Amino acid sequence: MLVCICKAVSDRRIREEVRRGARSLTQIREACNAGTDCGSCTRQIRQIISSSAAGSEHHQSRG
Repeated sequence: MLVCICKAVSDRRIREEVRRGARSLTQIREACNAGTDCGSCTRQIRQIISSSAAGSEHHQSRG
């Protein structure tokens, strides 16, 4: 699903960047330009970062 319509960035791409280590909106902006235009997607980006980071930390602690 497209999260950032202005830059055509999907939720999959944002999750991929979180797996690569992005943990903030600023880091996502630098990695894929999501949230750098109108900004209407920033709340959703933050939610994806939060849920994806929590999931990956849980997965790492089990491994």
